Amino acid sequence: MICPKCGANMIISKGVCAKCGYDIEVNRQTRKYSCYFYNRGLEKARNRDLSGAADMLRRALKISKKNVDARNLLGLVYCEMGDPVAAIQEWIISRSFLEENNPAERYLSMMRSNPAKLDNLNTAIRKYNGAVDAVAHDGDDLAILQLKKAVSLNPKFIRAWQMLALIYMKYGQMDKARACLRKTLAIDVTNTTSMKYLREIRAMLRANRKLKLSVEAAEDREEEAEVVTTKTYASYLEEQDHIDYRILISLLVGIFLGIMVVYFLVVPGVKTGMRQESKEKQAEFAEQMSKYLTDIDALEKESQSLRNKIDMQETELEANAAELEDLRNKAGGINMFNMTAYYLGMKQKAEVSKDELFILQKRLQAVSQEELANEKAKQIYDRVLSDYPDAKSVTMTSSELYEKGRALYDKKNYADALEYFIYSYEKSADNEKNMYYLALTYQLTGDTTTALRYYNEYTERFPEGEFISSVNKAIEQLKKK
Repeated sequence: MICPKCGANMIISKGVCAKCGYDIEVNRQTRKYSCYFYNRGLEKARNRDLSGAADMLRRALKISKKNVDARNLLGLVYCEMGDPVAAIQEWIISRSFLEENNPAERYLSMMRSNPAKLDNLNTAIRKYNGAVDAVAHDGDDLAILQLKKAVSLNPKFIRAWQMLALIYMKYGQMDKARACLRKTLAIDVTNTTSMKYLREIRAMLRANRKLKLSVEAAEDREEEAEVVTTKTYASYLEEQDHIDYRILISLLVGIFLGIMVVYFLVVPGVKTGMRQESKEKQAEFAEQMSKYLTDIDALEKESQSLRNKIDMQETELEANAAELEDLRNKAGGINMFNMTAYYLGMKQKAEVSKDELFILQKRLQAVSQEELANEKAKQIYDRVLSDYPDAKSVTMTSSELYEKGRALYDKKNYADALEYFIYSYEKSADNEKNMYYLALTYQLTGDTTTALRYYNEYTERFPEGEFISSVNKAIEQLKKK
């Protein structure tokens, strides 16, 4: 087994790396807990609980940053929530941990293959950032226009929908705010932020209804008082033969005082309450916007950190490539270079196959004594044998080598396939299929002279072989050239 920390071979039964002392049980427990949170996140994602899924997946990555499945799924969740920048960041990091057979490469290719959609997503993010800046400078009308454009370009942009709902809430347009929040819950059914805003809308509507009922009750009482006063005065006139002006004046003064009490005591209290509630909502909105700005700054810093990390990795790879190139340019160093490059490629993999050990064996055998006279080259050579001792004794039959070469040939990887066909031929020249594909691969790679030699050998060894007609046509075609 390969040590996850230093990359050296270790015995599983001992459980501890003899080179660096790493305890494999720690690695097992870490992978176990990381997989647990990944499964929780996968379950929540299937139920469209995207925010909950993102939380579970971030926990999985906090435990094991190399959990490629969790990182790829987190990118898909971010993409579904309308945040393609965060999704691309996760996929790029995933690809740095696993280069081969990684779904992240397919996701990135899909993003690159649709430049129009990617441009729309980028434009939506710019519009959202412009809206944030406009709100910070009291440009709410401009912010609404920017956010509407953002959600039209990216209908799954949850943060843009939520910010648009906040602005509508600020101006009392509760129906529009509620419609925006319902769109976010259609994407993420348990989004805590959207549910919190909906609770605030319900509370504000209840408060407005109570205030409206209290004002209507006061107006009803005032109307009833006027009706009673009018009826009393009319009945008094009917009962009396003459008018007592003192009573009339008293009634009029009472009505006037009632109106003044309502105007100077009740109405100012209602207006003060409404102004206080509006100030509280504005303060809460400002706090929410401050939080959004802080989150955006944190994301920008994280993005810059990731870019710096990628730049450092690229610099390190360039330095290693330059060192290998220098070794290759030294006298007699080409075989040493080929062996070292193949060894470094194997070190990037968690497990090494039998055919890869066989190719490494051939590369080791090709290194000459002249190359090993270089002390640096000898140290690398010994290190390779120490890390992969099985490369000395591994064996493969001609048929096994042919099958591996044929698989690479079918993938149009002719350069690597040719190497397996050559080794299969060295094992047995009587493998008819291998000889045919050996000649054909030489022809496809442009070495027509060697291809013609093997075609001729095929006709000598297998005059009635399976591919004899194709071989004869190829020979005639090559001779014309």
